[in-house]
Amino acid sequence: MPVLDDLDRALLSLLLANARSPLSKVARRLGVARTTLSERLERLERSGIIRGYSVDLDLGKLGYRYTAFVLVKVRRVSLRGEKSNQELLAEKIISDCRARKDLPWVEEAHIITGDYDILLKVRVRDVEELASFLIRYMPEHADVVQTHTILVLKTVGEDRRPPLLESEGG
Repeated sequence: MPVLDDLDRALLSLLLANARSPLSKVARRLGVARTTLSERLERLERSGIIRGYSVDLDLGKLGYRYTAFVLVKVRRVSLRGEKSNQELLAEKIISDCRARKDLPWVEEAHIITGDYDILLKVRVRDVEELASFLIRYMPEHADVVQTHTILVLKTVGEDRRPPLLESEGG
């Protein structure tokens, strides 16, 4: 894991607040040369710490009014090549949801521990879309043993900006 110094953490913190800030403005704010920041940015990108730049969207205003978490229990079978049955199913669900307009948006899919195997974070326009996904689409997969759905009533906190540690040691 790359070691981050104070300048790296300060740069990441400012970019998390506003990734569109001009590098010259960020350099002035941090009191360093623009070329220094440019080199740091390139290093952070090469190391994979910065994977890309994105926009924070208001999903409700785009029509995704509801969020649900769907726990999926999957039939256990031996590995199919390099990937588990759980991974293959999660990838299939994501692929189908991207390709078909009648399915919701699966924002996240995780292989998890416990009584269930997959956790899906699903964004839907309305409850009917979620119902159709659960009642019509999910049973199409023979490996789906059971689902458990949790509908989000209200999101209190959803921060995709991790706290940057004061020091590497914690």
